[in-house]
Amino acid sequence: MGVGERIKKVRKQKGLTQVKLAEKAGISRSYLADVESDRYNPSLTTLMDLARALNVTASCFLDDKEIDFRNLIQLCKKNGLSLDSLGELLEISSKELAHIKSNKLPSEGTMFKIIDHFDCTWDYIIGKTDSPDNVVFEENSISASGLIPKRPEKLGDPIELINIPSTIAAHFENMNFTEEETEEISNFINFIASKRKK
Repeated sequence: MGVGERIKKVRKQKGLTQVKLAEKAGISRSYLADVESDRYNPSLTTLMDLARALNVTASCFLDDKEIDFRNLIQLCKKNGLSLDSLGELLEISSKELAHIKSNKLPSEGTMFKIIDHFDCTWDYIIGKTDSPDNVVFEENSISASGLIPKRPEKLGDPIELINIPSTIAAHFENMNFTEEETEEISNFINFIASKRKK
């Protein structure tokens, strides 16, 4: 069962339509339909928004094989840290560290501590992208430099994006985007950001 199928299953268990869940999560209904049919691989930010809207944890959508903390381990090594010393430094509980060590998603608060410390995206930390500034957009990884989520005042508050650029440069191996396509990507990101501010 894929991520999208798991989201659909929980949505139906909660008695929500795609329209209602999309509205609560701040995404479009058509994007949710594509995610549920596994046409698009959502970013961790989107998964957390969906989880919050469904009142579940994002880890219930992910299989252990879909989370890979190799990038986090490399960041720790690069900075002369072990996961345990990172846990001490950031005051991450042993339970949360155990989640990370077994490739399970820790709490949102722990993820914010980690991405704030290393100044990178959630998608990079869990191995969905190979660049610390990239996020998953549809099936591709795009640069989100300046689009790092701002930590909410308290857990459960909506996530706001800061420093939304007026243009987005997207590069994929063996793939070039036209100016029109790049503008479409930028408009989509601005649309999502505007929905979160409500």
